[in-house]
Amino acid sequence: MLAKKKQILDYTKGLVHRLRSFEKLLEKYPEHIEKVSLLQISVPSRTDVKEYQDLKEEMDQLVGRINGRFTTPNWSPIRYIYGCVSQDELAAFYRDSAVGLVTPLRDGMNLVAKEFVACQINIPPGVLIVSPFAGAGETMHEALICNPYEIDDASDVIHRALMMPEDERILRMNYLRRREKLNDVNYWTKSFLSAMGSLVTQDEQDDVGSVTMPAVTLDDFDEYLAKYIGNTHKLALLLDYDGTLAPIAPHPDLAIIPAETKNVLQRLSNLSDCYIAIVSGRNVNNVKQMVDIEGITYAGNHGLEILHPDGTKFVHPMPTEFHDKVGELMRQLQEKVCRDGAWVENKGALLTFHFRETPIHLRAGLEKQAVTLIEAAGFLAAHAHCAIEARPPVQWNKGRASIYILRTAFGVDWSERIRIIYVGDDATDEDAMQALKGMAATFRVTSSDITKTAAERRLPSTDSVLTMLKWVERHLSRRKPSMDPGRIPRRNSSQLAKQPIQMSVSIVQASPSMTDRPHSANSLSPNHPN
Repeated sequence: MLAKKKQILDYTKGLVHRLRSFEKLLEKYPEHIEKVSLLQISVPSRTDVKEYQDLKEEMDQLVGRINGRFTTPNWSPIRYIYGCVSQDELAAFYRDSAVGLVTPLRDGMNLVAKEFVACQINIPPGVLIVSPFAGAGETMHEALICNPYEIDDASDVIHRALMMPEDERILRMNYLRRREKLNDVNYWTKSFLSAMGSLVTQDEQDDVGSVTMPAVTLDDFDEYLAKYIGNTHKLALLLDYDGTLAPIAPHPDLAIIPAETKNVLQRLSNLSDCYIAIVSGRNVNNVKQMVDIEGITYAGNHGLEILHPDGTKFVHPMPTEFHDKVGELMRQLQEKVCRDGAWVENKGALLTFHFRETPIHLRAGLEKQAVTLIEAAGFLAAHAHCAIEARPPVQWNKGRASIYILRTAFGVDWSERIRIIYVGDDATDEDAMQALKGMAATFRVTSSDITKTAAERRLPSTDSVLTMLKWVERHLSRRKPSMDPGRIPRRNSSQLAKQPIQMSVSIVQASPSMTDRPHSANSLSPNHPN
């Protein structure tokens, strides 16, 4: 296994911070000793400048100290090359690396990250880690982000990259490669010229300093979605219910999906090129009853329960003590905070404390009390629209559920075979938008144009969601059916790949591979660090 990087010897490149992060990795995760080596290639630069001479001396001392501390008879943790290597050698290093570290303290675009992606042809591919201070980090969404100033956190990110399952490695790298093929030199030339042509003076800016997200228009659908969906790929629609398909109502039972929206969804579900999943915070049986369309997937309680089109059901495992505690927590909430219009809903896998009908001046106090009770009982308190959810203490959310749904329906290579649209309206949907970032067209439904969200676009209302669904129906109906028959749905998780991950060790010959580590069938399982 090899983590590696080529850099000009420059104080802005974060070389010292990188070495210290690698040292911290070996301290915190000793299982990597004798299995992971860092290859650092530093090209000499400004050798006559004292500051650069001092930097080289510090690097030499740091490498010597780390190697002296961790070296064993058969292994050295750092291979430090101070000099130039040929393009062929560099390409080979890129190709055979399990992790690429591109973590400058300050930089421009940094093409090293793109070079690393271009050379990743092995299976499994390497994992790219980039600094938020490198320009490439803004577009390479599937890379792991690592702040080089945070040594301890950086070591955790490197550990996560080294332990990443094979299918997740393939998924991330496939999207990175695809984007780099599209965003070639011609694309960059056009984008720069377009940006220059759109420049305005400071006086013409409205609300300078605010982060705004204009609502999507029909022209955006034609320009953005048409290009993204294309004419051959299947489309997976992952949609929230309340506030997305159905308007928010004073009581959940009153949140009815409009007839026109339901009709469009029904027609889309009959198209061979369209797969639909409703991902809701409601109980799975309730959300199926509210939508009432056969042949689609329903995920309830934020994905803790999933009903597949063939009738099979996935239920996320719960801690044994959870079932004993949920009744007691509900009793406490009913006794202590269910007043002034507030009430508790038992969804089976979780509880929801609703206070939408509570007078505004009383909400803050009840909300605070409810959170205290929920957390004291060992549950996770999550905020929703005028509600607090008491979730079981498991690492599962709409993001992980969405990945599970797509993988189950389309196989481990789903990212190569489909295009995805995710639409949601609240904080619980942000988990999915973050998980699918760079791999899906994501929309946040909100009337505010100043929005903190991981979504790419904003839809102002449920009416605009209907407009988008109509556009999708029209687009899919006009094109030829996909040549890919798909696999909808596949259920048996035991059929998924479970082979050990084979890591590259070609640079450090004495380093063993990580074939003793079992490969998880589900890259986003509850115990996975992602």
